[in-house]
Amino acid sequence: MRNHYQLFRDFVCSKTDDYIKTHKMHKDPVLDDTWLNTAVSGVPDGMYLGSQSIMLVIAYYTKGTPHYRDEKMLEYAYESLCMYEAYLHEDGSADLAVTNFHDPAQTAFHAQGLLAPAALIERYTEHTPLEDKLFNKYLEIMKRMGDAMATLGFHTPNHRWVICSALSIVYHFIKDPKYQATIDKFLMEGIDCDECGEYTERSTGSYNIICDYSFLVWAEFSGNDAYYCPPRRNLNLMFSFIEPDHTINTLNSTRWDMGGEYSIAKYYPYYAILALRDENPEFAYMADTYYDEYLKKYGQHYHYLIIYSLLHPEEEEKFEKIIPKAPAKDQTVFLPHSRIARIYKPELNATVTALCTRHPVFCQLNYGSSIVQFRYAGSFFGDPHSPFRANRIVEIEDGFRLIGDEKAGYRSTLAEKPETSDWRRMDHSKRDTINIQNLHREIDIHILEDGIRFDFRANGCDAVPTKFEIILPVGGKLLTDSIAISPKAGTYAYLNGNARYFINGSQYFEIEGGFMKHTYGETMRGSFPADQKKFTLALTEFTPQESSVTIRMKHLFDELPKE
Repeated sequence: MRNHYQLFRDFVCSKTDDYIKTHKMHKDPVLDDTWLNTAVSGVPDGMYLGSQSIMLVIAYYTKGTPHYRDEKMLEYAYESLCMYEAYLHEDGSADLAVTNFHDPAQTAFHAQGLLAPAALIERYTEHTPLEDKLFNKYLEIMKRMGDAMATLGFHTPNHRWVICSALSIVYHFIKDPKYQATIDKFLMEGIDCDECGEYTERSTGSYNIICDYSFLVWAEFSGNDAYYCPPRRNLNLMFSFIEPDHTINTLNSTRWDMGGEYSIAKYYPYYAILALRDENPEFAYMADTYYDEYLKKYGQHYHYLIIYSLLHPEEEEKFEKIIPKAPAKDQTVFLPHSRIARIYKPELNATVTALCTRHPVFCQLNYGSSIVQFRYAGSFFGDPHSPFRANRIVEIEDGFRLIGDEKAGYRSTLAEKPETSDWRRMDHSKRDTINIQNLHREIDIHILEDGIRFDFRANGCDAVPTKFEIILPVGGKLLTDSIAISPKAGTYAYLNGNARYFINGSQYFEIEGGFMKHTYGETMRGSFPADQKKFTLALTEFTPQESSVTIRMKHLFDELPKE
């Protein structure tokens, strides 16, 4: 395994002077406000001041770097902390300046990074006047922030663990029982990381990372190794969410990252820490592979990684002992609780995702760096009834079945004269729902050697127009028996019969079994609009429907005669 501790020291050497310059800029009242007001969405954020102190303390305690034991680092760190403290409210809380005020969770996010360097002073102090002065300033800020985090509440599931993590730092230094009491109250609710490694929010692009980080910090400052278990399970699970192009699948998220594209490199810090703690060769492989991309693209929580390395220098000798091992290429998994299946086809460099989700995409096919998404809808009483969002997913012999049931009807007349003729003031709860119509839809996803087959069944209400949409990347060429086109972004077309869609000079998707019974697709009422950045190919029918479509991943070289 690469010596990541040396990589951290190199980083400190390369960046410390930048932090010094930035700190000095903050002391200029003219530059300070200008810089702060461009930091986050054009509004001030005090953490951009406080973050300087983190790196300055790290530089002071990192041996072999130009600013090791340079007292100017502690002077600048103290000044940065004081500037940050001025942004705290009287109750000790910080603002998430774009939306939440007197926010205990944002206070905790700040505290996780801002307060952790105090552990370096505690461990390595020679009790110089500057070290003692800076440490006492940390204690003052800890007390204020700790009181806010212990009493002011939270919003979302992950906030509980962020607050517990930050309070574990405060309690480590200030043994006020109310901090531990708050942690215990959250723990009474149970940790929401299931046996598979999924957190409640299923947020592979964002909140997994926040939870993993929080539990690692919590384990460090509480001295309780049990808190390493949730991130350990989650990091193992994340192997099953990596796409062929090293992005991560986010379709099952319940938060804002749903459908977004993020690299697995975001998880680098947690793989690095647990690779060392567990001497885990697969985690070591992930850390070695994604370090450079992480540093280039992200850098989130990198400071804590350096602090961890300084607090555990004895672990440096492990790097030579750990022989990285690539995780298995087939990470197929079915998670019935969160209702998602991930099927790996390493021989094709492909993955299939089938899921029940709020997102209109019920299935996604990743073929190398190309992504094809699949949606299904029927013009049935508008949204939320029209788009197919499965209620259930079950395993079948060679794949998965998605099942969705919808019902909608009409309002009855009132049995008695209303008190007012004003429609908006009438008591409409006195109306019955009558003339109820039902729509039952099933989609079987059969996993083939070279692709997938969809079997559609829709019944209940007759004559409902339906559409199956294949959403393809632009830049390719569509070939049928009668036409050849190079569709542009936003193109919407209908397919009757078979087609090939070339995504580059040799790779293509083969579509078999297209059907076109109507052209009411692009503007279908209640369905989601066409993706204006992609090419949409629609197949249309009416209920009752029984249809099959096959999508194969092909390569021209596969068709060459064998010698």
